[in-house]
Amino acid sequence: MAKLDKLITYAYLKDECDIPTNIPDDEFDKPITRAQEVLRMLISDGFYQDLQTNYQANTLSTAYTTLFPYIKQFLAWEANEKWTIRANFKATRSGFRVHSEENSTIASDAAMAAIIRDAKAQAQFYKNILIGYLDNHSSEYPLYDVGCHNKNVGNSFKISAVKNKYRQPDLYGKGGRRCCE
Repeated sequence: MAKLDKLITYAYLKDECDIPTNIPDDEFDKPITRAQEVLRMLISDGFYQDLQTNYQANTLSTAYTTLFPYIKQFLAWEANEKWTIRANFKATRSGFRVHSEENSTIASDAAMAAIIRDAKAQAQFYKNILIGYLDNHSSEYPLYDVGCHNKNVGNSFKISAVKNKYRQPDLYGKGGRRCCE
C-alpha cells in the first residue's frame, strides 16, 4: 500500500490524547497510518479515497467538513491505542527491548494492561460515535454503506457457527438473507 497522507497532525494527536509533547513525532507515523487503515476498513475504500482526495486538494464539501471532527477524534484515539501498546518497547535487530531511564521505573505488567485496556476503550468509544454519526447522516454520504459489515472490526470476535443468527426476512419468502450479504 502506498504511504498515506496523514489526516491528523502530530500536534493534534498529542493534544487530543494528552500525550507528552517531548515524545518524538516519528514514533507516531506507524500508529497514525494503522489508524487510517482501520478507518478505511470502517467506511469503505471508495469513501476513504474520496475523503482523502478532497482533503489533499483542500476541497472538503460541507458534509465532509462536518464529518471531519469525528474522523479526527477517531483517528487520534485509534493511533493512541496502537502507540500505547508498544510505548514501553523499542524494536531492535535483536528483538524488542524495554526502554528505561535513570530516574524512572518501567510500568508493571498490571499497570500496562490497565493503560492498554483504557486506550482500547477510548478508541472503541470514538469509533462508535463516528459510526453512529455516519449511520444517522448516511443520506449526506452516498459512498457510505450502512450495512452491518462496516461495524465488524474491533477488539472482539464473532462465532460464525451459529446458524441463522443474523437472518432478515426477504421480500420473496425464501427463508431470509444474512444481514451482511
